[in-house]
Amino acid sequence: MTQRKSSKSTGILKNLLELKKFLDYKKIKLKFYPWFIPSFLFLASSFLEGLSLGLLIPLIKGVIAMDFGFIRNSSVFKAFFPRYFNFSATNTNIFILLVGVIFIATVLKNICQYVAVLNVSFLIRRFSNILRQAIFDRYISFGKMFFDRNNTGYLQTILISFTQQVSNQLKGLVGFLSSFLLFFVYLLLMVIISWRITIFVILIFPVLNYAFKWLISKIRKSSEYYTKSYAILSNNIANVLTCIPLVKLYSNEEFEKKRFYNLSNEIEKIEFSLDKKQNLVTPMHEIILLTSTLLLVSAITFIVVRERVGDVASFLVFLFILKRSAASFGNLNDIKAGLATISGHILALVKIINDDDKFIVPDGNVEFTGLKKSIEFKNLTFSYINEVIVLKGITFSIARGSKVAFVGPTGTGKTTLINLLLRFYDCSPDAIEIDGIDIRDYTLKSLRNHISLVSQDTLLFNDTIKNNILYGLDRSIPDEELVDVLKRARLYNFVVNLPDSFNTAIGDRGIKLSGGEKQRLSIARAMLNNAELLILDEATSSLDIRTEKLIQEAIDEVMKNRTTIVIAHRFFTIKNSEKIIVIEDGKLIEQGSLNELLERKGKFYTYWQEQKFY
Repeated sequence: MTQRKSSKSTGILKNLLELKKFLDYKKIKLKFYPWFIPSFLFLASSFLEGLSLGLLIPLIKGVIAMDFGFIRNSSVFKAFFPRYFNFSATNTNIFILLVGVIFIATVLKNICQYVAVLNVSFLIRRFSNILRQAIFDRYISFGKMFFDRNNTGYLQTILISFTQQVSNQLKGLVGFLSSFLLFFVYLLLMVIISWRITIFVILIFPVLNYAFKWLISKIRKSSEYYTKSYAILSNNIANVLTCIPLVKLYSNEEFEKKRFYNLSNEIEKIEFSLDKKQNLVTPMHEIILLTSTLLLVSAITFIVVRERVGDVASFLVFLFILKRSAASFGNLNDIKAGLATISGHILALVKIINDDDKFIVPDGNVEFTGLKKSIEFKNLTFSYINEVIVLKGITFSIARGSKVAFVGPTGTGKTTLINLLLRFYDCSPDAIEIDGIDIRDYTLKSLRNHISLVSQDTLLFNDTIKNNILYGLDRSIPDEELVDVLKRARLYNFVVNLPDSFNTAIGDRGIKLSGGEKQRLSIARAMLNNAELLILDEATSSLDIRTEKLIQEAIDEVMKNRTTIVIAHRFFTIKNSEKIIVIEDGKLIEQGSLNELLERKGKFYTYWQEQKFY
């Protein structure tokens, strides 16, 4: 039981250390940042605070006694002010000096604190930016399967919201230094004034610490539960907004509202629970401190009665210092509570940082300069989940410059073959070879630079038509070439009639365009990319008959002198293919030319007769 509590108490620190380790691994060396500047300023501020409070004792003592003569004989004051403290120094001069030094020390203390806080704020904003960039860098490095399995809405929340909240709360770690230094200075002054009373005070702090330790553990649990519930809510929001036509089609608005309300209400309960626990820190602190202070005042009163009245000044300052030290101790507990509220966020960031279930596709070190001979699939077996095999022992080849078609029922693994060729997923060694070299040995960038993809699920940004067409190109494209491509893609007349022409925004995933317009835009992008390997994955599935015929001419043109892979269900898209590969249930059933397969009267012939290509 004790071991489990210890593990929980150090969980946040371990996660923060793992976060720091990751940033160091990414060559983001936070230790080289000027953290020493605010640290030095906080140290100077604590010293000046101690100086101003220490001088209050002789000031109050002199005011009560109406005589500052005891200061004239002080070796400390004579050492710092040798010319000022001589036998002719008057009470008025000494009073003015004490007040002046206290005032100057207080002003300098606040200046140091202000500059330190500004430095901390700057460093925290920088840390937030670095953390945000590091998490985005991680996202970019993950394999496609990670995004297949995770909700993008929640991933966006982690990137934007969680990184900001963690960074804001980490101000407390820097503030911890200031509070600790002040607390140490206060404790030292209290020991100097009365070590006996200070011992009594020290006994109070373990009671406070135990109470807050219990409360903070509750806050941490609620925070982790909040993070999980928020992930569920984010997933629900993304599902509904993405599939809003389906919701309306089945008149399911009330059901979705009810489900969202339930999830949102649960979030409200957890947030309120966090607020209750976090806001309990200050009342608990004040009640325990007030009780302890009353006992302490009673003890001081007893001592003052027995001791000299002149000690009243010291005890008054002691009580004042005690109040300040209690505030510093309270700040330490507030910092712990604040860190506990983001424990769930930190855990989510740490999960992004580690490599578990990220399906990262390793990069090769061989530069791919273009297809010379052929692409070989050798006994390729692949599964998304270990128990479910999608492709089973696929073997075939694609010669350079040839046109190959994949056919078969939906869900048989045709698109998976394309994703493996694009290295969106990682295949087993030597399962795919290009010109006799394992595809895993090629660098991802050089390989993909030689491939153009036109998919049935058009991938478009919420940006302008021009930026979508030019995306990924590392060369300058003159307007003449852009116009020519749009004409060949049968998209020019549509674009020039738009209010903003090429600069027209197309909305999220091209929502402002029709299915055919989106497909033609994607084809225009592939044409402009001018890659030697062209992949058409149901490229004409969203087109009407008239547009389909027009775009097929453009496709025929762009396929010239290129190695082309076509996935299609319609006959005319594969009629010119040299090889047709029939896949069913993840297995290669048969392969050959169109005439060969029709003469063979096998599975392909059955599809043909059933007109599954129309």
